[in-house]
Order: sequence, then structure tokens, then C-alpha cells
Amino acid sequence: MTPSLTEDQVYAALGGFLEAILTGVDVVRGQVNRVPMPSGPNWISMQAMGRDQMATTERSYTPNLAPAPAVGSAQISRSTVLHFNLDVYGPAGADNAQAITTLFADDYGADFFRARGLGALYCEQPAQMPLIAGEQQYIGRWMIRCALHGNIVFGLPQEFADTVITTLSEITHGI
Repeated sequence: MTPSLTEDQVYAALGGFLEAILTGVDVVRGQVNRVPMPSGPNWISMQAMGRDQMATTERSYTPNLAPAPAVGSAQISRSTVLHFNLDVYGPAGADNAQAITTLFADDYGADFFRARGLGALYCEQPAQMPLIAGEQQYIGRWMIRCALHGNIVFGLPQEFADTVITTLSEITHGI
């Protein structure tokens, strides 16, 4: 069973947002094995950090209007917060982090994500967290935590009673 909004789609939307607002920046998905760091001076690593339920699970039904057997569907959905960490690297890291936090919280970010079935919830202020490379050199890094909202739906087959046949039966009461 496939959700209406997959993790790959959420990563694609967030990466698309970052690529749309920043130029000359490589955007990569974090925690991928055997993939080297980008060679460019400025880049961003996106990493999913968790999911929180915002509301109780909701269920709705769509009956099949065709004759028997009537198999329609049930849609089970949950409003979910999708937490991400963005590591913004390079000499332009401070300026890129400022652009991300400003535009994420603007109508631009809301419209961008809405068109992809998501909502921009919040973006925390960037924090400078240097990284020391294997060569004992500092690499500039700004960390940002942000959150998106998704209403994730699963569809299941659901049987319906499309015809009800009733008959009267006489009941006699004997003594």
C-alpha cells in the first residue's frame, strides 16, 4: 500500500524549493551510503529528522456506484508534521541560510509547497556549527531545522452493501 505522499516526494519538494531560491548550490539528500560530499564550495544536505501526528486518524469512504459486488474504497489519512534538518555549507552559507529562513516563512514558500501537496509550517533561525574536516580544516556550516505539513492518505478497498432485499415473514406464537 503506497501513501499519497511519499518520503521521496517530500525530499523532491524541499530540494526543489532550495534549488529555486539559491544559485550555484548543490542540494543532496543526507545519510546516503557511498556518496561523496559535493565538490562545489556551497552545498546543502537535507535530512529527515522525524514525523509527528497533528490529529487523530481520519477515515472517509467512496462507494462504487456500479452494481454488485460493490467494492469502493476507504481513505485513511493522518495530518503529519515532517521535520527536516538542513546543513548549509560553504563560504556563502550564512547568506544562503538567511535566504532559506526568509523565503520559507514567506508567501513564496507557502505557495511553492502548497502546489506540491505540502504546507510550510516553520523554519528555525540558523545556527553556525562549524565542521572540522579530516585535514583539520574548518568548513563553514549553518544548521536549520524546518517543518512541513503533509496530509498522508492510504487507500484501501472497502465493500459496500449496494442492494438490500427484505421479505416479510409471519411469526406465529403457539402455546
